[in-house]
Amino acid sequence: MIKKTNLTKLVPLAIIIGVIILFAISFIRGNILVKKSEKEINSKKQVYEAQAAKYNLKEIDSKTGQLRWKLTAKEGTTEENLQAALIKDVNAEVYKNNAVIFILNAPFAKANASTKEIYLFGEVTAKNEDGDFSLNSSQVALGMGTSIEAQKGFNLVLRNSGTVSGDNALINDDQTKIIVRKLKEASFKDIILSGEEVSIEKEKNGELKKATVSMGGKIILKNNLKSGKSSSLQAGTIKWEKDGDIEATSDVTYTSEDKTFKAGYLLLKPDKKIYAKNNVLIIHGETQCYGNNLSFENESIIVITGKPKALQGDREITADKIVYNVTTDKVEALGNVRTVVLHKQQDKI
Repeated sequence: MIKKTNLTKLVPLAIIIGVIILFAISFIRGNILVKKSEKEINSKKQVYEAQAAKYNLKEIDSKTGQLRWKLTAKEGTTEENLQAALIKDVNAEVYKNNAVIFILNAPFAKANASTKEIYLFGEVTAKNEDGDFSLNSSQVALGMGTSIEAQKGFNLVLRNSGTVSGDNALINDDQTKIIVRKLKEASFKDIILSGEEVSIEKEKNGELKKATVSMGGKIILKNNLKSGKSSSLQAGTIKWEKDGDIEATSDVTYTSEDKTFKAGYLLLKPDKKIYAKNNVLIIHGETQCYGNNLSFENESIIVITGKPKALQGDREITADKIVYNVTTDKVEALGNVRTVVLHKQQDKI
């Protein structure tokens, strides 16, 4: 009798436990289904990524209300709450005073609608409506007003003017100013430029007006000598102006035919006169002249002052002033002249 009574009491308890277990299983399964549905229908993901059959973007000048540039593409994928997009088959136009100044084409672009930053990449081309400006680059950036920036390598052809190639180039709206980083070569009618950072300014007719080389570079002056040959100027900083002075500072080396000038500063005048200072050296054949100041005012005579010294053959000459004739190869010393004969050590047999 006692065993029967115990079994009778256990039956309701077992039923209650079974109901609890069944409820727990149903709750867990329900949670799993809800999470699965949330993953499949993710509202954030739907906002972050969307396909567009056509993509349009433009920038308006906040002060004038005029259109700066506009961009269209055949298809694109938007991300980051529809603000950024990767787009394909891109066409863009840059405007100034409601007139088109740049026409750009690229296979791809990255665009941000909120910051108005645009990067066209692939084989990017840019030109103006007249066809006298033709740019090819790996990447071109918009969003800097009406200027464009060629990045990651570029080649630029300026019809009836010259060619420019390098790493990066910032080009202003009327293509009269180009700032290049790591300029490989810019070839114009009068000069060839190269350097780490170069500013090029042109006239509206395309002729080169001014150039500045910074952080080290070189200028080749085409056919600027009577012989028809070119001369070259290398320095930390070079300032060139058409029909004007050429100034060079910091580690200057100027080579003209068979003469090499070195100095801390060198000024080359349009009439071919040369003035130099700060650790000056002129090398011509076997003659070397040193000093702190140098002037070369005609085709033959170089005057050196500031503790000048001349080395010629086995002679070392010091004086208050040294006059060197490059035509006759004659050294004339004036004031407190001192000559030392240098004995070269002969090789022992």
